[in-house]
Amino acid sequence: MSEMTTYDVVVVGGGAAGLSGAMALGRSRRSVLVIDAGEPRNAPADHAHNYLGREGVPPLELLEIGRREVAQYGVEVLADRVVGLSGEVDDFLVTTAGGRRFGARRVLVTGGVVDELPDVPGLAERWGVDVLHCPYCHGWEVRDRAIAVLATSPMAGHQGLLFRQLSDDVVVVVHDGVEIPDEEVERLGAIGVRFVHGTPQEVVASDDGDALVGLRLADGSVLERDAIVVASQPHVRADFLGPLGIEPAPFEMNGLTVGSVIAVEPTGATSVPGIFAAGNATDISMILVASAAHGTRVGAWINAELASADAARAVQERRDGFFERPAWEERYSGERVWSGRVNVQLAAEAPPLPPGRALDIGCGEGGDAIWLASQGWQVTAVDFADAALARVTEHADEAGVGDRVETRRLDVRSFDPAGETWDLVTSHFFHLPDGGMPDVVRRLASAVAPGGTLLVVGHHPDDLATGLRHGHDTFMFTADQLVPALPDDFEVEACEARPRTQAHPHTGEEIAIADAVLKARRKD
Repeated sequence: MSEMTTYDVVVVGGGAAGLSGAMALGRSRRSVLVIDAGEPRNAPADHAHNYLGREGVPPLELLEIGRREVAQYGVEVLADRVVGLSGEVDDFLVTTAGGRRFGARRVLVTGGVVDELPDVPGLAERWGVDVLHCPYCHGWEVRDRAIAVLATSPMAGHQGLLFRQLSDDVVVVVHDGVEIPDEEVERLGAIGVRFVHGTPQEVVASDDGDALVGLRLADGSVLERDAIVVASQPHVRADFLGPLGIEPAPFEMNGLTVGSVIAVEPTGATSVPGIFAAGNATDISMILVASAAHGTRVGAWINAELASADAARAVQERRDGFFERPAWEERYSGERVWSGRVNVQLAAEAPPLPPGRALDIGCGEGGDAIWLASQGWQVTAVDFADAALARVTEHADEAGVGDRVETRRLDVRSFDPAGETWDLVTSHFFHLPDGGMPDVVRRLASAVAPGGTLLVVGHHPDDLATGLRHGHDTFMFTADQLVPALPDDFEVEACEARPRTQAHPHTGEEIAIADAVLKARRKD
């Protein structure tokens, strides 16, 4: 089986909404696949109207133009039908009737709307030709003609009102069991609309079927008409959404259910993260241009969501990479990173201690290790970057203490001293994300000799308020968070947020910061 292709977005339905959404996404350099079953809702109509710039264009021609346009931006269009959808945001699996499988980070559903028509013989055959539903889509074309409005619900009065603007000859045919409110009858009668009652028997066409003759009424007579207006009930058919928990929702107007749609937020988002919908699939009152506009809008929202997700992933990858060896090898392969001066808290805490063996964790370029060596300590400087250790050796030789500084490459996250101990174990501004430091402290404590000292110093979370530690919020710590990691034979000598000042790297202004300081002595 060939490898499955994954797209940023798979669009289900290649109508005006789907292609417009694909256009917005393609122009934002998203990989997009449109899967279209080839059953556009407006296929029976000869022309589309109220579409600025494309007035009167045949609907199928409009879609063909749209496919050519989106192809310019790398959008792919596949003739097939979606029958399955599973997975979750960033990892959806789309399956087609043709046996194809595609991955998708997001899915946009724009197709599947089917018009349910009244059960009048001969009506469906003339749907979209001279059986109409929308005055804005087709009303102009039947102006001044004889029009019948089929009243299959109390909402029919609204259609009678709008088509009366276009013709003086409008008859409302009221189906059995339907009651038009008295005030609506009075209002329509006042503007010249006539009423007949009883469900019509059939739609009558000419012998050759080319032309509409009219309606055969309940009494058997024929009401000659040039056009029939009927309120269809559009229903969204998207069975593949059911397993994810998305079911069609009733679409109501004036308290009446007039169809079904996919319920969405203003962004086009459904109840399932990563699944969006647009166009008539979400609002049956949308005409063609409105569906196209909605598709564009939802496409833009999807792109914005993807852009945000991409940035969040980049941040996470950067943070994860920050704690891995390659990032630090690269960092230490360029210009000097640190000042070379000893860290403040080490300079404050080490002088009272008798020099012995010291272990400097995350030694970097060796500022602390070289200072300790100059104070008489025999220092083991450790880091997991070879480039850092090379600089320590170079700088120690330059300072004349190369014989007192040994370097080792190791990852403190898996450090095991294996019985080796030091009189001072020091770690300055070594951080790990997501609460990883207590485990490090436990490992370091095991390397402290009896009577020896453990000194761990880090950036205190209060520093976030200064703006200096942007992006460090997940791996800063307080000293008291580390204390539980100490074995019972340690005595805590300092556990505090120790204030100091530092020049702001951008403004040079002296600002107040704090170091998290944990100092503990191992009992003899």
